[in-house]
Amino acid sequence: MSDSLRWGILGTGMIAGKFAADLKETDMGKLSATGSRSQSSADGFASKYGGKGVDGYEALVNDPEVDAIYNSLPNGLHAEWSIKAMRAGKHVLCEKPMARNVSEVEEMFDVSEQTGQVLVEAFMYRSHPAIQKLIDMVQGGALGQVKLIRSNFSFTREVMESDARYQADHAGGGLMDVGCYCVNLARALMASEPTEAACFAHIHEKGVDDYAAGLLRFGEKTLMTFTCGMTVHNDWTTYISGDDGEIEINAPWFCDGTFKLTRDGKSETIGAKTNKPMYALEAEAFAAAVAGGEPWITREDTLGNMKVLDQLRALSGVPVPS
Repeated sequence: MSDSLRWGILGTGMIAGKFAADLKETDMGKLSATGSRSQSSADGFASKYGGKGVDGYEALVNDPEVDAIYNSLPNGLHAEWSIKAMRAGKHVLCEKPMARNVSEVEEMFDVSEQTGQVLVEAFMYRSHPAIQKLIDMVQGGALGQVKLIRSNFSFTREVMESDARYQADHAGGGLMDVGCYCVNLARALMASEPTEAACFAHIHEKGVDDYAAGLLRFGEKTLMTFTCGMTVHNDWTTYISGDDGEIEINAPWFCDGTFKLTRDGKSETIGAKTNKPMYALEAEAFAAAVAGGEPWITREDTLGNMKVLDQLRALSGVPVPS
């Protein structure tokens, strides 16, 4: 196999389209095929983004012209089709959250180890150099002792029967869809797992949380608060505050390459910009992992995040599919 991966995309939804569009901005991968439950949907996606349309997920994961699968399907289909893809000899970049619960995640990584195929959770924002720089600075003591982290991620969208975010069997809900980012960033900044957690959620009539607020404690000195949701507008700024200073980053999930550091009453903009769009960076990071590099999201990181999400859902009365 060459350094450039031949990609197959499972699904034709919004995130699949973003990945396919950005993939054109890298020479480390190209779209070979896209699989959908209907040939017409697959063909429509292919006509817009390239490659060929494939009728059915089974046909895609077994396509000999595909090296790696981008699994953009609903959460409830992540484990099933990622496992089938790896057993068919394909590396897998699986959308976040990796699966519906931690036991599914463990099974997926067990299959990755058995087959020798690379499996990585697709937290695309973590591949951005500015996010990596932010994490390095915080862990390097730029803020002194981190005491408070405040993070928010929510959106509003029309509720549709077809939207898996509102389907409990697919592990929908705001905590899983966007709250997972807030949890992931806090854990990355602290390079550790929370020692305590609390969470309150509003349960939508569809049986999933449509907005929630949570608290994580890291040891004795660091508290993290977050809000997330699917039916509410809020600010996406994250603040990381320590006894020596504070970092403010606007919408880290769609990072523009900058964040603000304030110390001793003075503020400066820290930059780590790139011309590459977010999903192109992610595709390149995955290609590097396939080539033998360390994944930007490790197995331990993914398992840790899912354990926290399982805990938060249990604490707030959100159903966790078994």
